[in-house]
Amino acid sequence: MARKKSNSSVMILSVIVVVLVAGFFMYKSGVFGGKVQGKVTVYSIFQEEEARMLLEKFKAETGIDYDVLRLPSGEAVSRVQNEMGKPQADFLMGGPADSHEVLKKAGALEAYISPNASDIPDNMKDKDGAWTGFYLNPIAIGINEKRWKEKYGTAAYPQTFKELLDPKFKGEIGMSDPATSGTSYTAVASLAQVWGKDEMLKYMTQLLPNLKERPKSGIEPIQKAGKGEYTIGITFLGDQIKVKNQGNPIVSIVPEAAGYEVGGLAIVKNGPNTAAAKKLMDYMLTKEPGMIYTQSAYSVSVKPSVPIPQGGVDIKTTKYNKTYSLWTAAEQRKALQDALKDLK
Repeated sequence: MARKKSNSSVMILSVIVVVLVAGFFMYKSGVFGGKVQGKVTVYSIFQEEEARMLLEKFKAETGIDYDVLRLPSGEAVSRVQNEMGKPQADFLMGGPADSHEVLKKAGALEAYISPNASDIPDNMKDKDGAWTGFYLNPIAIGINEKRWKEKYGTAAYPQTFKELLDPKFKGEIGMSDPATSGTSYTAVASLAQVWGKDEMLKYMTQLLPNLKERPKSGIEPIQKAGKGEYTIGITFLGDQIKVKNQGNPIVSIVPEAAGYEVGGLAIVKNGPNTAAAKKLMDYMLTKEPGMIYTQSAYSVSVKPSVPIPQGGVDIKTTKYNKTYSLWTAAEQRKALQDALKDLK
């Protein structure tokens, strides 16, 4: 009888130990609110230094490590789509929300509505939670004031996109490739919405002789214009302000037909660590990351609690195209990009 009691006690103790161990690991994995373990893998359309600043803060707060790969938005979209059979990333950080809409329609994104997204306006997030807006940034014409004076003296700066067709600008403009860059796709998509597809394609054909180059990355034209390699860079306004605040003689004009990006955040469906990706989404939609990013990238946060950064520009004071629809841009993306590929 004593032996039976002893065996029963051992069995009960064993069960308790198993339950405690299992509970510990479930707690550590986040099931009961503890910290999610492992790494979160991020494809970042943010510049790498900005992504790492945010991810280091996230790591310090949650204990979750990270891997990050910086990609232009077009390449990020292609990569996520190509990996749908076996996703390699957990989280897509940044890039125009029309890119995220493309991925949503492809079934590549995990629906998740963060409790921290409640104060973000409805037109800056997906209603189903496939992506959530993080910042706003309009397209602008950035001009190197020093090179302008050397080449054009006291001539007035161009105030519209069509003024960039002037033959005097031959080889003096940089604009990234809209097939790979979300920046330039935002520009051409907005022009298509304002002028119509055919007029936009005609314009781009006429603009080509004036383009010095069409790099993959959206920020590169203003970086090179800032260095004086050419006079004008067509990029997002925030990139221009950033380059200016690094000591380069840049002046920016936001034309009336200028579209804007809602920079999005999204979770990749069936990624290696979806639990960590949800933690990252929750973190990104708090005030601190908004402050960190806007003060570095000089964009405008979608969060009402995050102020315009010092040295930044409130886009409400510019002439940007307020009627621009990112949903229309997403629907037209393949058709417009295919048509633009044929331009020589």
